[in-house]
Amino acid sequence: MNTSHKGSLAEQAVTLEALKRGWGVLKPIGDCLPYDVVFDIEGTLVKIQVKLAWFDDTRENYVIDNRRTKTNRSVMIREVYALTDFDFAIAYLMDINVFYVFPVDVFISYASEIHLVEADKRQRKPRSVIYRDAWDLISQWAAHKETDARTSVKFGEASNEVIPSQAVLV
Repeated sequence: MNTSHKGSLAEQAVTLEALKRGWGVLKPIGDCLPYDVVFDIEGTLVKIQVKLAWFDDTRENYVIDNRRTKTNRSVMIREVYALTDFDFAIAYLMDINVFYVFPVDVFISYASEIHLVEADKRQRKPRSVIYRDAWDLISQWAAHKETDARTSVKFGEASNEVIPSQAVLV
């Protein structure tokens, strides 16, 4: 199975999980945007970057690259993501069916890789453990965004412009 096929499987797993939660899922056409899917949560659109984690046998943990990877024929180019590229990154650990849900600011704060420890062999839990299956972060963020978007100002009140339907004809 090639990398592209594995990435598609990760996107489908994330899509299925979102649908189970009652969220709408939109898929951009093409592969030129910095996010892979968009969740529609009660009218709030949430941009999602999906990453597939691989198991590193030598370190005995899962790894995801938190950089954008572009391939141009034989050259692979890696760039860092910006805060505005997406809202959340979801890392999928396919062989154990586990998701890590990272807010964009947390995701890009790591160096070039994020290591996810699934074994209980450590005394101290890694900082990533709070993002394990943390789907509620997305719904809370969407609810907050929806509240921010609402305003008590009626259409036309905040401006000095005359609304055609309210214009007084002389």
